[in-house]
Amino acid sequence: MEITWYGTASIYIEASGTSLLFDPFLKYLPEGYEPDELRKQREKVFGTAATILITHGHLDHLSSIPTLYWNKTCTVFLTEAPAATLTKQGFPKTKIHRIAPGDVLQFPNLSVRVYQGKHIRFDARLILQKVFRLSSWKQFPRLIHLLNLNMRYKENSEIVFYEIRTEGKRIQIMGSADLADDVKYPTEADVLILPHQGRSDIDSHNEAIIKKLKPKWVLLDHYDDAFPPVSELTPVDDFCKRMSTKVPTEKMVEGKRIRI
Repeated sequence: MEITWYGTASIYIEASGTSLLFDPFLKYLPEGYEPDELRKQREKVFGTAATILITHGHLDHLSSIPTLYWNKTCTVFLTEAPAATLTKQGFPKTKIHRIAPGDVLQFPNLSVRVYQGKHIRFDARLILQKVFRLSSWKQFPRLIHLLNLNMRYKENSEIVFYEIRTEGKRIQIMGSADLADDVKYPTEADVLILPHQGRSDIDSHNEAIIKKLKPKWVLLDHYDDAFPPVSELTPVDDFCKRMSTKVPTEKMVEGKRIRI
């Protein structure tokens, strides 16, 4: 099995002849912000994927679906709120497959169980840092455009947590870094893919999640600067080093395959 991260929460899994793509997002980046080779690699993989699973309906998880798949054969698995967003945009209903927590999706040699998740709650300190930093004001028109665009993509508390079972292993994927209080999540998965962004105290916040889920290996994603100036790069190296004394923890590198 191989896992590849393509920025933000975009995860591509290939196992036993089956491939799944989670939360494909074409980054909103200024020209020249990243190497063309990386952008083209992302677009190629996204464009050829046929089975897409969405964790929730926010801009950086859902907005690229119409651009990528309007004229391609695919199935998009997602909950009611993001499905309604795509339907409102005119996206073909035949490509939409609605799911809900408790569902088990069966694919060749692979299954995906759907759990209720929870979106991370942005704290006041982080919000103030974003609003008052110089880069936000230097790109004010772009900031307003992104904020307005974001208003079209609401998650309505519909966040899902996926657990993939294949080749005798369990891979857990979180689209946002929080857990529902009333859900009993399976523990000791072989791999937990965990977003590392969304709070000023994200290190201690995610340490608590890892302590609760007890994974054997932690891979961090969604720490990148994918739609500046709303987003920013979150440092992860110190967290990985400190957490690795308890459980192997590392940041994913965009476009680099990880063999499980």
